[in-house]
Amino acid sequence: MHQIPCKYCNTKLRVRKFTSGFEYTCPNCRGVVYRGSASSTSIIIMSLSTLVIFFWMITSDVLTVTLISTKSRSILDSIEILYYDDYKVSAAILFITVIFIPIFMISLINLIIFGKKLHIPLHILKKAVSLYKELKDWNMAEVYMVGIVISMVKLEELTTMHINLGFWVVCIYVVMFYLILMWFNPYDILETVEINKQDENAMFKSIIYLVLALIFVIPANVLPIMPTYQFGVEYNNTIWGGIVILWEEKDYFIASIIFFTSICIPLLKISSVFIMIFMAKYGFLQNYKKAMTIYYRVNDGWGKYSMLDVFVVVIAASFVQFDQLVRIESGTAIMPFTLVVFFTMMASKSFDIRLIWEKN
Repeated sequence: MHQIPCKYCNTKLRVRKFTSGFEYTCPNCRGVVYRGSASSTSIIIMSLSTLVIFFWMITSDVLTVTLISTKSRSILDSIEILYYDDYKVSAAILFITVIFIPIFMISLINLIIFGKKLHIPLHILKKAVSLYKELKDWNMAEVYMVGIVISMVKLEELTTMHINLGFWVVCIYVVMFYLILMWFNPYDILETVEINKQDENAMFKSIIYLVLALIFVIPANVLPIMPTYQFGVEYNNTIWGGIVILWEEKDYFIASIIFFTSICIPLLKISSVFIMIFMAKYGFLQNYKKAMTIYYRVNDGWGKYSMLDVFVVVIAASFVQFDQLVRIESGTAIMPFTLVVFFTMMASKSFDIRLIWEKN
């Protein structure tokens, strides 16, 4: 008999035997308490296959654009161009979120599985599990894929564009990688139970992260995020300015996506964490604990999609470099906006949602 505390409301759930691939849901807040892992063999086959596709993906040309000359770019090409064009922050963001974190996570998955079979000390494997959990929410491969799709709209307006095999390899990789994340439960592999200890400073940490996020909100929205040069004319597009241009050009769907991810999600995360802090501190809205817990899970999961605009900019900037004729640059708003996304995600993840259930 296993007794697992819900990480959202602390309700104890008793499970006699775990079933592979089955989800155990908290009857109180409806949060997923435990998801059984697929077989080790299936995960190993899938992770090694994904690893092969990963190296194929980062070296394959994703798109080809033609204006004066023809330019094809792989992910590695984009990072190299951004770095040597002095957009080092953009290059670092792309490298860390799309290359380093996914490959490190796949390595940790195999370490945990093979480590159990090779009798590596349990304390080392537990540290690997802890690191895997921390990195899981920061992988942004699927955000990058959506960023490619949206950047195609901009590229098609300025150049002649062609989709290469590398784009479809990215799509296959993202699907396979997220199947691994769904199938793999490291605690199931180690035959242990996940225990989320309460952090006494959770509320204080969340407040600090929220303050830091608010500090960078203004420069993120005032500074240009994607300066564009067309035939000698400079257009310093801010986040809001880019949304307005897309809307005026009747790209309503893309404009709505950018508005939701770049404006709505950060503001919703900031306001929701503030509300939860007041609920935990003063006992406000106690009748809405369950609804707020569901909202917290959804909002926490969507947080990284705020990076979508950043990926659109860095992808477009790496392709459209035709000297003074047409050129897209990675603007000065990239850094403060990335920090807003980072701090809002940290504010949400630092807050212990169980605090609102403890307040009478």
